[in-house]
Amino acid sequence: MKTYRTARVLISEIGQALAKKAPPANYSPLEKVVELLCHGRHYTWVGIYLTAGSNSAKSLLGAGGEPHPAQITLPGTQSKLLISMKLAGREIGILSAESDRQYAFGSVDRVLLERTAAILALFLTGKGKYIVQKARTAVAA
Repeated sequence: MKTYRTARVLISEIGQALAKKAPPANYSPLEKVVELLCHGRHYTWVGIYLTAGSNSAKSLLGAGGEPHPAQITLPGTQSKLLISMKLAGREIGILSAESDRQYAFGSVDRVLLERTAAILALFLTGKGKYIVQKARTAVAA
């Protein structure tokens, strides 16, 4: 059930979800972020994409809200917002949010998603995190 939450509350909850030291076995912090955004706002679908380079395809790390997250745009989408996840000026991914409402995204939504993208960039590039592990695997191969 969707319960509208303020941007400040959602940012706090997202930070807490990503800060867990030893999450339970079935716990995915990225899925939790997606769930918080979908249930806390009017977003129909949210996706977190990883970009390995400027010419490479995007890898979907987490998505939620609709049963077919692999589609570029959901059939009922009226509004879409793409936010770049950057660290030290380099793009590492994209945060995508869609809504079935026309003109759904305002300035508060943009700030919320930009702050979320910044938090995700730090999370994904932290020691022992997904991007670091992927880079080590690529170097070893």
